[in-house]
Amino acid sequence: MSPVFTIQKIGLGMSTGQPPKDDQPGCFRRQFHRITRNVRQRISGEGRSKPPDWFLDKFSTQTFTDPEEPLYQAKRSKFLCGLKLAFDPTEQAHYRWLTIVSLAILYNVIFVIGRAVFWKLDELTTMWFAVDYLCDIIYIIDTIIHAHEGYLEQGLMVKDSHYLRKNYMKSDAWPYDVLSLLPTDIAYCWWTPGSCSYDRLPCPVIVRLNRIFRLPRMWEWFDRTETATSFPNAFRICKVVMAILVLIHWNACLYFAISYAVGFGTDNWVYNITGAQNETLAHQYIYSFYWSTLTLTTIGETPQPEIDVEYAFVVADFLAGVLIFATIVGNIGSMISNMNVARVEFQNKMDSVKQYMAFRKITGDLEARVIRWFSYTWAESGALDEENVLSSLPDKLKAEIAIRVHLETLRKVRIFQDCEPGLLEALVLKLRLQVFSPGDYICRKGDVGKEMYIVKRGRLQVVADDGTTVLATLSAGSVFGEVSVLEIAGNRTGNRRTANVRSLGYSDLFCLAKKDLWEALADYPDARATLTARGCQLLRKDGLLDETIFENAQTTQQSLEDTVRKLESTVISLQNRLQVLLADVGEKQALLKQRLNRLETRAIEAEKKMNSLGPEELRHQIVRSREERETIGNAQGGSFRSLNQPACPARERGHSLSVERSPGLLNVKTEPRSKSLRLKRIQIDASK
Repeated sequence: MSPVFTIQKIGLGMSTGQPPKDDQPGCFRRQFHRITRNVRQRISGEGRSKPPDWFLDKFSTQTFTDPEEPLYQAKRSKFLCGLKLAFDPTEQAHYRWLTIVSLAILYNVIFVIGRAVFWKLDELTTMWFAVDYLCDIIYIIDTIIHAHEGYLEQGLMVKDSHYLRKNYMKSDAWPYDVLSLLPTDIAYCWWTPGSCSYDRLPCPVIVRLNRIFRLPRMWEWFDRTETATSFPNAFRICKVVMAILVLIHWNACLYFAISYAVGFGTDNWVYNITGAQNETLAHQYIYSFYWSTLTLTTIGETPQPEIDVEYAFVVADFLAGVLIFATIVGNIGSMISNMNVARVEFQNKMDSVKQYMAFRKITGDLEARVIRWFSYTWAESGALDEENVLSSLPDKLKAEIAIRVHLETLRKVRIFQDCEPGLLEALVLKLRLQVFSPGDYICRKGDVGKEMYIVKRGRLQVVADDGTTVLATLSAGSVFGEVSVLEIAGNRTGNRRTANVRSLGYSDLFCLAKKDLWEALADYPDARATLTARGCQLLRKDGLLDETIFENAQTTQQSLEDTVRKLESTVISLQNRLQVLLADVGEKQALLKQRLNRLETRAIEAEKKMNSLGPEELRHQIVRSREERETIGNAQGGSFRSLNQPACPARERGHSLSVERSPGLLNVKTEPRSKSLRLKRIQIDASK
């Protein structure tokens, strides 16, 4: 049988719904797997595709894959069946794993000390062994995960297992992980579990106390949960309550252990084990827990100690209770106050307004409207100041949060559907939420327009001048007031309002100021043209647009824009030429300064040399220089004299300047003309 015929036969069988007889078990198996997969997907929600939201996808941030560098790529392990040993601590799966590890740590913190002291609790050896070694397996897996947790470098998550292990060994976590995994259970070979009783304590399980060294992992889970939860104050209170219960539990175990060391029933302070009720595990633990609670909280009477050990333990408990519980109670008080801080601030604002109205004798309907406005604001938003809450975030994140929060309103606004993402982000950051009461006029006809409005929630009415005739009704997503802020040339009303808009009930409106709108539109000419065209349509509809003035303004604006562009290019070229000229002037000035410095240095050296010569040396120097000049003159000037004319003798200096007649001139120091040379000469003389 040819392959083509086989394929055709199989295809025909599948189309008719009659598979071959020898394929019946496989068909049932495939149907069973298909049904189970569908049930699993319906329960878990896997594979459920959501319809794309084009408006949200347009402005949302895209996720990018990791860079191709080996440092940021996870490698498959050769020893763990090809698993990738790199775990992102920011993912939800890692947080769930921390939850499991925290439960294992909490088990060891509570039951190891409890089983070591209350021997009847340790009698269920088989069950405790299973739970103990299950926790040990969790510890081992957690050590592997902890050693391969990613960390950020240059803002990217490092996933190379070699660098992850290296970073783990540099941290302070690995010693605690190693101590918590030490196989102290080897002591069971010599210390048999279940061998303790009321006269032989503690139980061998005490050797597993090293398991509590993994407590930092549970603190990490606490921090992650407190950061991620929407109720951080409630979680903090629960965390403090759990810490109180664990402290009371450990203190109860210590009390029972000291009672054993002193002797059960030897005095009134220790636990009395005689009696059928006192021998039960429930009574032993409840009485110890009760005694520990009274002692640490110092709110009840406890039995009087009788020996020194008992006194020392009670004093230590009192001190620990005063220090620890004072701190805990103070923290709980601050947490409870923080939970109501928003309500308290809102109540203070409302009380201040009430006091002002009472002081100014404002009563009646206006006071009731103010109080109702406060009640509506608290019920809808909790008097949350969104601007202050989000002030610590960058503009990009604030814009995305605002788009998500007000998504249903923004998607209905027609001018936002076709605008660029950058313009939408700029406009969203400039929107201010305002709440209007029933009957409030948002704007009146003839008012100067300084804002445009977008309806977020509520219904508004466009009414005539009589206040009763309803011309139109506005709902969520409607925009009005944009004509007054666009400054369209040819608008016969100027920037005045053209209609009366009144709130029918409580209305939440986004307000966009005129200045903010034009700042946002400055870099988006297409969006500005769209808004202008829509404003012109509204004005033409009401006959309020002068077409001649509008066309002239458009032409003038285009010519002005061209002129501005030319001026900008001219200014840029002039700036470039000025920079070149300034650079040349700087170079010339530097060269001139260097030359002046060299001349000043030579002049100073010549003065030093002249001053260092004595009278005789100076006289010989003058005579020698005169002879040299005569020799040079005879050698070079002979060709310019007549051959039959005798050489003229050298003219002597004046009688008044001769050295022989005025020897005092040799000792006179000449002063340089330059001020800088004089200052340098004074400095040289002073140094000598």
